[in-house]
Amino acid sequence: MKRLLLIFAFSLICLCASAQQFAYDTKFDYIFMNGEFDRSHNIFEKSGTLHAVRLTPSIGIDWNQGTRASHSVRLGINLFKNMGEGLPVGDIFHEAVIYYRADVPVSSGTFSAIAGVFPRTFSESVYSDAFFSDDVLYLDNNFEGMFFKYKTPHFYAELGLDWCGMKGLTRREAFRIMSSGKVDLFGTDLFKFGWAASMFHYAGSQTVRGVVDNTLVNPYLTADFSSAVGMQTLSLKVGPLIGYQWDRVYDEDTHMPWGLEAVFIAKKWDFGIENIFYRGDDLYYYYDKYGGDVYYGDPFYSWPWEGKSWMNKFAFFYQPSISDYVSLRVAIELFFGQKDDNCPVLYRGTNQIASLIIDLEHLLRKQ
Repeated sequence: MKRLLLIFAFSLICLCASAQQFAYDTKFDYIFMNGEFDRSHNIFEKSGTLHAVRLTPSIGIDWNQGTRASHSVRLGINLFKNMGEGLPVGDIFHEAVIYYRADVPVSSGTFSAIAGVFPRTFSESVYSDAFFSDDVLYLDNNFEGMFFKYKTPHFYAELGLDWCGMKGLTRREAFRIMSSGKVDLFGTDLFKFGWAASMFHYAGSQTVRGVVDNTLVNPYLTADFSSAVGMQTLSLKVGPLIGYQWDRVYDEDTHMPWGLEAVFIAKKWDFGIENIFYRGDDLYYYYDKYGGDVYYGDPFYSWPWEGKSWMNKFAFFYQPSISDYVSLRVAIELFFGQKDDNCPVLYRGTNQIASLIIDLEHLLRKQ
């Protein structure tokens, strides 16, 4: 593997000596996330701390096909370290990054395609926490597969395939097809219609039978009053979360849990609040059996009792506007939910989060 990477890197350097342009970029991200959930007996989420740092340098070539398209090829590496883990230096070489990207002007917009192992930042959508939790987004930093997106001033859509697991002796085959998008309504960006969807397929291995389907769809409407009231952000997003789940081997029935989610965000002078409220069914029907192998979202969308319930996450954050390529966020998240014999309190726990992202690629693409 190392020899192949060296050969590929040497080939890129040779190509750069011709008409192509040498390119490089790097991304640095740091996270501190401390969760305290003893108050709710850790039945939703276990208390613990994620404290880690990642550097993702890459090199490659860029070239233009006249005015018809621009192309990029990259080779890089994820250098990842869990603080205090005490592993040998060689173990920080976490995962290779290798991909091809094309951007093509189409009509009044741009069509972009990418294939290989590439950063999640290629996706421009924000999915509900029911799809992906914050720690999953950080620890599973890359897509492995292909992704497409189309963007105009008033419309955006993306579609991707993420290959999450290759079939092996005990390793189960797994992949996700996902899509998201939004469109301005009434010719203005005040109101938007959007959607997010994920179909996760969790198949068997050479020694394990079974296929589990986990599909989640989230159509929504947003109202953004930020410019009207002179705030950095003042928005409301409302829509249903609709699931389809089936363990094809061990369950004769399919399950379609659903509920309503509302997300309110207000930000002024770099300080803000975010409130996420969900009311409905347990969205993770097989969570007790498969856990994080099938469900990548926040575990607070599931509960260990029958019937509908609710949960609420309130966050107070500081997110200064440093630059387009530097993102700093400090937040305190408070979790609340319905009382039950297993969880006799409304207040379920808290997260304290600090994250810093420096994305040089974003800066270089603007130049």
